[in-house]
Amino acid sequence: MSGTQWFFAVLLGFGLLSFWFTSLREQPPPLAPTQTDISETVEPQEKEIPLQVIEHSVLRDWKPNRDYRGLGLEILVSDEATEEELIELIQTLAGRREHVNIRVYSSNEAYRQEQRQSYGDAYKRGYLLFYIKNLTGRGPFDGLNEIRWMQETGHLSHKRGEKMRF
Repeated sequence: MSGTQWFFAVLLGFGLLSFWFTSLREQPPPLAPTQTDISETVEPQEKEIPLQVIEHSVLRDWKPNRDYRGLGLEILVSDEATEEELIELIQTLAGRREHVNIRVYSSNEAYRQEQRQSYGDAYKRGYLLFYIKNLTGRGPFDGLNEIRWMQETGHLSHKRGEKMRF
């Protein structure tokens, strides 16, 4: 036998052995059907339903203090966003980052007035909150992790001036 024939004979042998071992291997027994007594009451399972993050648009993004791991955002949300939805949004966006700045607006005009430093009615109604988080151990606002409520007129105006620490 030549070398090529030996090679194919060995290859064929391994293939047959592999087939033999897999086909003769003991198969697990089929699962027994489970009997369920319909008269038994089933207790509801309590599961935490994950909150849906509200829809938002990013107006501007940057890296605070040029920290490549940081997150800076100015975002637009619905003017009907609730306090709970805004908190959930902030926590989701910030994640586990150590350096985060987020400003939240409910109108494009409020954002434009902020950019022009012209603080009219749209700004007072549409600038909802500012979130600052700096757990880096350096830089401005070091040690802060809080939401500052900013809306002067509107459904969140009762929160104006409050700080919510995390």
